[in-house]
Amino acid sequence: MSLVRVALGFSLAALIGIPVGLLMGASYHARKFLSLMVEMARPLSAIALLPLSIIIFKAKTFSQLFGLEYLRYQKNLLNEMQLGMIFILFWGGVFPIILGTIQGVRSVRKMHLEAAGILGANRLFSFRHVIIPSALPDIFHGLKLGIGRCWMVIIAAEMLPGTNSGIGYLIRYSYQLSRYDIMLASIVIVAFIGALFSKGLESLGEKSLVLRSKER
Repeated sequence: MSLVRVALGFSLAALIGIPVGLLMGASYHARKFLSLMVEMARPLSAIALLPLSIIIFKAKTFSQLFGLEYLRYQKNLLNEMQLGMIFILFWGGVFPIILGTIQGVRSVRKMHLEAAGILGANRLFSFRHVIIPSALPDIFHGLKLGIGRCWMVIIAAEMLPGTNSGIGYLIRYSYQLSRYDIMLASIVIVAFIGALFSKGLESLGEKSLVLRSKER
């Protein structure tokens, strides 16, 4: 259950963070307009926003969002997917992705863009075939940090009212029952899965690192 929640929250963070980062990195006006908002929002930790998410989203689930009220008292995946929880995970992961993407776009070598222009490439072609491939290592680094942040805040997210599943819930429940063996085992699982996430994204980004190493 925790994996499904993290996958959804991280996916939303990537779907929003990468385009925003590309826009801010490629456009001076967009960067000037959005940078202040990003820098004001970035220091707000996901855990600090937990009470606010409870107030805004309450214990609303995806089954309620989609009007599937008949699932409310059934054991269903949508009943365990709370909007506030996904928001907390999204918030935790989106800013490293945005900053990594901005860094990647702004680190593209000027000589590569000039060479593409000399060969007749327009701005769209240069963006797709020069900027994005050159920025991929930093984008993957941002994704790696983002999924790490998402996995870090899953315990806080699973402390929302009405949560009765997930690794965070298990840690809290085992502590209340003084089952410290289960609590410690759960913490080890959190660390192990976090390392798998990191290694997985690192492996996906290896090809882009090889391409950058060949740059002149």
